[in-house]
Amino acid sequence: MPDIGMIELILIGIVGFLVLGPERLPSFLAQIAKVVREGRLWMNSLKMQLEQEKQHLTQPVQQIKEEVETHVQAATSDISQVKEEVEAATQPITDDSKPEKKDT
Repeated sequence: MPDIGMIELILIGIVGFLVLGPERLPSFLAQIAKVVREGRLWMNSLKMQLEQEKQHLTQPVQQIKEEVETHVQAATSDISQVKEEVEAATQPITDDSKPEKKDT
């Protein structure tokens, strides 16, 4: 929305007073205020509807994302557990396979 300063408002008021006259100017300003108010209500309603539609579209995606993150965390913990088990199982083998030093 364009920025309207005090000078512009005074100029618009003077022109409106000269064109419409003092009898019709108050009713004209009331009509303008009513149109602006209805426009704001309409825009707020439109914003709320768009937000609801956005939520309906993003909610399933968010649920899928959370499920995937849960499964990834479970898989990561399973993999780390298997890694620890393999390391524990291979530890005695690697200790026994090291050649012993002979003292001469």
